[in-house]
Order: sequence, then structure tokens, then C-alpha cells
Amino acid sequence: MARFLKFIIGILLVVLILFFSVFKLMLKLLRNVIDLGRNIYGSVKDSNGFADAYKNFSSNEYSKSRLSIPEEVIALMAKVAKSDGKVSKVEVEFMSDTIKTMLAGMKQARVPTVLIDNTKRKLFALANKAKDDVQSIQYYCQSLSKTNEQVRAGVFFQLITFASLDGLSDNTRAVVEEIGQVLTFTDEQIKNMISQVMGGGQAGAYPFDKDPYKELGCTEEDEFTVIKRAYRKLVKSHHPDYMHGQGMDDEEIRKGTEKMQEINAAFEEVKRRKNI
Repeated sequence: MARFLKFIIGILLVVLILFFSVFKLMLKLLRNVIDLGRNIYGSVKDSNGFADAYKNFSSNEYSKSRLSIPEEVIALMAKVAKSDGKVSKVEVEFMSDTIKTMLAGMKQARVPTVLIDNTKRKLFALANKAKDDVQSIQYYCQSLSKTNEQVRAGVFFQLITFASLDGLSDNTRAVVEEIGQVLTFTDEQIKNMISQVMGGGQAGAYPFDKDPYKELGCTEEDEFTVIKRAYRKLVKSHHPDYMHGQGMDDEEIRKGTEKMQEINAAFEEVKRRKNI
């Protein structure tokens, strides 16, 4: 009888130890989740821009593989790319370059390689999924819409620039404008931001002392397909994400961004002259 009681007591002790171990683990997980929420909020709240928010967020102890804002950016890029019916090769290359830039930021923040690899798979899968899924623009702006205006403006300019790769078709413009509205910009702000990136494009707006064909490295006699191919190549080489991925400094990226506005303006002028 004594042995039996000892056996029962032993089993109860084991059960109690397991129970408290599981309870302790669950409590730790709960604390991590709470800390994750605080850190995500703090990384965005205390940032001065999109790059700063990403840096803060990617270096966070608990959120190294959960890049909510970068994920939304990639998903929105996929939506923009598919808005005109198909995703072009240059758009695929740019999304890939953007993801690589994000991963480089994680690497600089000394995020473990296993988490970087996991994030890489996650972002590329999301880019492929978002272009065809039924989720709305609003769904992919949930975190972005809560950030400060500087972050939202930085992301929006990035998306407009990305949209300009294939030229801003009516369908693509509609998607871009919807993104701007969800990010709480006014119609006038959206119009001005698009104009800043595209460089105008209205009759009489292009400088008289400049040749838009020469700006694109083409001639007036070239077929439009040739001009468009040259335009895409120039935009890619001057795109902020591509330049950042090539290791260029902030001053070079700033000059590249200004140059890209000139390239976009030239392309829009060529389309106007050719009635395209």
C-alpha cells in the first residue's frame, strides 16, 4: 500500500512539474507577443522616414522575420505590376531588387542568417501571391496607413516610381491613386506627387531647350518599342532601390532620383508627340 501511494505521489509530482513547465512556456510566449506589438509600434512611431522605420523594425529582437511594412510594400508593388494585365520582366527585376535591398538592411542589422533566408522566401512568395489574390488595396495598407506622413509619402513615391517603369496606363494610374487615397492623401496631393515623379507631360511643359529623344539616348526616327526599351533601362539604372542595392551613397541616390524625374518627363513628352 505504501509503495502504491509513493507511486501515485510520484506521478502527481511529474504531472505538476509538466503543468508548471507548460504554463511557464505559455507565459513567456505571451510576453514575447506583447513585446512584439510594442516594438512594432515603437519602431514606426519613433522613425523619421520609411528607411528609418524599416531599420528600426528589422533590428527588433522579436520581429526580425516579421516585416509587416516591407511586406505591404512588396504586395502593393505586385498589385501595381499586374494592374495593366501582365507583369513585365523589368517589374519582376525591380521587385527582386527591392527585396534584396530589404534583406541587405536586415544583414546590416545583424539579423541571423536563418531569419533572413526565411524572410526572403516569405517576401518572394508574397510577391507572387499578391498579384493575383482577391485581397484589396486597403488590406495591404493596414500598417502603412497608421505610420507618419513622411513614411507614407516615401512609400507612395516609391510605388509611383515603380508604376512608371511601364508607363502610367489608365488602369495603373487608378490603382496608384487608390493606394494614395487609402494612405490618406488628398486628390490634390496625389496628383502633385504623381506629377513630381512623372515630370509633367503636358503640352508646353517640357523645356524648349531640351531634346526628349536625346535624353533617352534615342532619335526621333526610332520605333516606339526601341524608345520604350531604352526608357526602361534608364529608369532601372536610376531607381533608388537599384542604386541602394548597388551600394551607392545617399547623395548619388538623390541625384539619381532627380535624373529619373528628367527621364520620366522626356518619356512622357515623347509619348505626347507620338500621340501614344
